[in-house]
This record gives sequence, structure tokens and C-alpha cells, in this order.
Amino acid sequence: MSNEQQLRDAWDAFADNLKTMGHDALASAPNDVERVDGLRFVLRQLAYREEQFLEFPSGHTPELFFAESPTRKVFADCPDTIYHQFSVARGGRYRITGTRGESPYISFTAYRAAVTDRVVADLHDGEIEIAADGTFTLDVGGPAASADWLDLGDDAAFVIIREYTHDRANGVRATFAVEQLSPELEHRPELDAERMTGVLAFLGLGLSWVNDATVKLSAQLRERPNVMNEAGAELVSEMAGTPHNHYQLCYVQLEPHQALELELDPPACRYWSVHLNNWWLESPEYRDGQSVCINDAQAHRAPDGTVKILVGPDDPGTGNWLDTKGRTETILLARYLLPERELPPIVTNIVNI
Repeated sequence: MSNEQQLRDAWDAFADNLKTMGHDALASAPNDVERVDGLRFVLRQLAYREEQFLEFPSGHTPELFFAESPTRKVFADCPDTIYHQFSVARGGRYRITGTRGESPYISFTAYRAAVTDRVVADLHDGEIEIAADGTFTLDVGGPAASADWLDLGDDAAFVIIREYTHDRANGVRATFAVEQLSPELEHRPELDAERMTGVLAFLGLGLSWVNDATVKLSAQLRERPNVMNEAGAELVSEMAGTPHNHYQLCYVQLEPHQALELELDPPACRYWSVHLNNWWLESPEYRDGQSVCINDAQAHRAPDGTVKILVGPDDPGTGNWLDTKGRTETILLARYLLPERELPPIVTNIVNI
């Protein structure tokens, strides 16, 4: 019997869902520029989920792919971070090998395919053995080991490797490779109608959840503009953050010729940064060197170590400036990796430029 009707029905249901998501994105955006970004956001998420569920699924040879990138963004991606991901199967055992590089931080986090309580286990480079030549080996899943082992529990669905850089373009970056140790794998089966039908249904669910969670957070932040808000553990879990990071968020709302001034007293830590995001919690375009992120290696500091950052569309001419490219509304995210002391509050002030 032909599978045409089965596939036609699955495609129609997916296409109807995609149409609704596009309309919802247009309706929920606060202004014209965010409406344009909203449709791109839906398309970017579609590309990511298609790869995750169709091209690189669990149960087959594990392959690293970019969960987030300069053109694929979600949940306040950091412009300084390279994100690798691979899918894992229940009962699978894997091995990650690589070189440490010179970036300030790398980590390995196993996640459940859940809405909350997503982190199964997490390790950073300070918790694994790095050889004198910079190489490392990390076993993933299987029986517990006393060192260099990442637990998958009984329900992990994927692993994300994060590399935070101070200079994404020119720094000495880490390298990673992954292999499956068990069970032994055979050639991937041919794609069939059952799998395609299931993937199309799952794509719709995944896209809807990401869109709803993003808009919910942005709308909440907009109710309290121009002040920093701590990101609680539940939010970090929901948005697949790393437990080593401390996050603060701010919805910026400006009048013409205004800027938001941030006053920071950053503690010693592996890495910190402040960067811009749109309504969809995507970092702005940065591939051509735009000033959308300032990190601890780039910031101009006062003699006492404090930092002032101006956020707005008008170039102040000096100091630390995050360029909103004409936008008077944006979202800020500050993150501190493994801070060595309690985080002092970030003071915000509206200033005229």
C-alpha cells in the first residue's frame, strides 16, 4: 500500500503548525524589527530541530554538530561560545577525545529531553585530566568511574560541549571528536514513512515549546525595564544553561539619544561578559565585528577594576559600548563563569548621549 496519504497528512499537520507559529511570532513581537526577526527565528529553529531529530538522531553513529552558531541562535546564545552537540541513546557508551586549546573554559553537559530538571550531569575542564600536551579523554555513559567520566543516567538525550573564547576568530581553540564504544552500530537504516511522520510531529512540538518559552521570558522582562534580574535555577534548567554560569538579564527600553549605563564590579572568574539579544533571545549579528558583546579580556576598566558599559544606538566615542544598531529596545544578558566570590549587583542608570 502506498505511503503517500500517510506522509501527506503528516506534512499538512506540520505545515499548519508552522503557519500558526509564524502568525504567533508576528503577533507577539513588540515592534516591526522584532517581527522580521521572529520569522527568521522560526526558520532557524526549524533547521536546528531537523538536524537534531533527522540527521543526527540517537541510536546511530554519534556526530558533533553545531547546536548554536553565528546563524543559529536560541536562549541567549553567547557570541563568544562555540556550541557542539551530539545525541545519545539509552544504554550507550561514548568517548570524547580532544585538545584543550587556550580558551578560558570548556564544559560537557548531559541533558534530558524535558521541560524542567534538564541537566543530568556536568563537568568543566578543571574537573578532568588534561595531559601535558593538552590532550584529554572523557568517557560518557556506562558504569561509573572515579574520574574523567560524564554520567548519562538512564534518560539523557544529548550532550552539549561549550567552549567559551576571549577571541572567537583568532584564539587557539579546543578540538573535539566523539565515538560510540557500545553497543556496536550498523549502517543507518533507510529513512521510511514511519520515521518521517514521527519527526514531523516532534518538530512541531519542539518548535512550539521553544517559541512559547522565549516569548514568555521576554515579556516578563519587559514588565520591569532597565534593571538587572537574577536568573533562577529553574530558568537556567529550562533554557538548557550550564550550572557553572550565573546569569543576569535586563530588558532595555530607551528614548531617542538615551543609553543605559551599566556599572559592574566583576569578581575573579573564568570568564564574564555582557551581550545584546533581541526579543527572541538571539544575539545580534556579529560576524563582521559588530560591538554586541564585551567580555573580561576586552573590557576597559577603571583603576579600581570596575567597568562601565553603555548600551544604546548612539556611539559615545569612548569606553565600552554595546551598539543596538538603532534599536531602542533590546535584552541584555550578563554571565559569570565560576565566580570566586558573591556577585555584586549591576547598577543601571539612564544617561543622555
